[in-house]
Amino acid sequence: MGGTRFRLFVQPPYEDDFSRPEIITVSSPEGSLRVGPSDDSMYVIVPDRKSRPYGLNIGPLGTPFLYLPPWQGRIVAPAVPDRRGNFDHYRPGMPGFEAAHAFGCARFTLDIWENYLGHSLAWHFSDHYDRLEIDILSDWNNAQYGYGFLELGSQTDADGRTLPFSLDFDIIAHEVGHAVIYGVLGVPDAENEYPEYLGFQESFADSVSLIAAMHFPSVVENVLEQTRGNLYLANRLARFSEFSPHRQIRSANNKRTMAEFVHGWKNEHDLSEPLTGAIFDSLVDIFHENLVARGIIAPEVAALADVAQSDSSLESPLQDMFDVAFARDPDGFGEALLDARDVMGMYLAETLRTLSPDLLDYGDVAGAMLAADRMHSGGEFSDLLDGNFRRRGIGELHAGRRLRPRRKDSERRFTRTLTPGQGDYLPNLSFRERRMIFFER
Repeated sequence: MGGTRFRLFVQPPYEDDFSRPEIITVSSPEGSLRVGPSDDSMYVIVPDRKSRPYGLNIGPLGTPFLYLPPWQGRIVAPAVPDRRGNFDHYRPGMPGFEAAHAFGCARFTLDIWENYLGHSLAWHFSDHYDRLEIDILSDWNNAQYGYGFLELGSQTDADGRTLPFSLDFDIIAHEVGHAVIYGVLGVPDAENEYPEYLGFQESFADSVSLIAAMHFPSVVENVLEQTRGNLYLANRLARFSEFSPHRQIRSANNKRTMAEFVHGWKNEHDLSEPLTGAIFDSLVDIFHENLVARGIIAPEVAALADVAQSDSSLESPLQDMFDVAFARDPDGFGEALLDARDVMGMYLAETLRTLSPDLLDYGDVAGAMLAADRMHSGGEFSDLLDGNFRRRGIGELHAGRRLRPRRKDSERRFTRTLTPGQGDYLPNLSFRERRMIFFER
């Protein structure tokens, strides 16, 4: 029995006017998914008039309260499988397409990372919930993963268009990345949470999205067509969209180092960039090593690519070399890139398995990844991995204290780990406020 088909955008239609959804098959056996879509591990709903997201909320009269799944109100526009159990009959603009798209993106990402991990993911909230609830909240300007839920809002652009996050693969895969981290690594004790653990969360979630996107055939094809294999050119493989709280484009191909954060930091997304940059550099270096090993480029070209990062005068001759080599063997470039993708996916999965969330810093991540390389390849890529970490100051310099944290950032982070029992420590809502909240829903 085959898998279940969905139509998925790898690039949301509001990012690219030429973007079209691609038919992707996920691991769920054909006919196994139910209305929603839903299965035994997660389900998608579009709540009717859900007025607030899950997590720590403030009631109508100012009392804080904990709001967690399941949603018990009405739902609208569920997606229904066709007679064979597939969902690719839903097309953009149809009621139910966003729900089908959100489920397909989440399941596709989980398929990829469960394959690298070698086992199914256990939800970190399994003590209280059997399934992940994925909500589409069109009037909420954010996206978040938390204890039993993944919520997808939207943004309104300057022209008044609604840009639903349920159609953005990067955002969904990033939030699933947080689920993978918590499911494998666990939750740190509050007193043992180092600043770099927060950066690691964002960096690894970005890496989950990056590696998952590379499993769309069109992504690898388009990236190689755009760059001819010179991946340090700006291209969509090295870019992540992040809409909350303001539209940002964060690049994996960055020059940031830990020296920028030793005296303090404000945002964990910024703090994540040295680690993400080292991971991206390592992916590119492994790709180059694969090309050299296949005889597609000369070792001198790979060495020149490293130097060109700091010498812009070499960019043009380097690109000429890649253009010539790519024209000779485009299929070889594709195979080398897919191999590099899978090496990095395996190393990241092994790194996650061996870390502890308590007192975690970037040096621990670097050490775990080097150990993964020794285990899988006998240390074939250890020199390049170590060099990329050292250039960023990873393991040698550490983040200082957090400077003026934004309230929304702090609340969002705590939302991921708040459990039902923690609501017992909050003030009791009055009868009147409970009624007001009930009618808000």
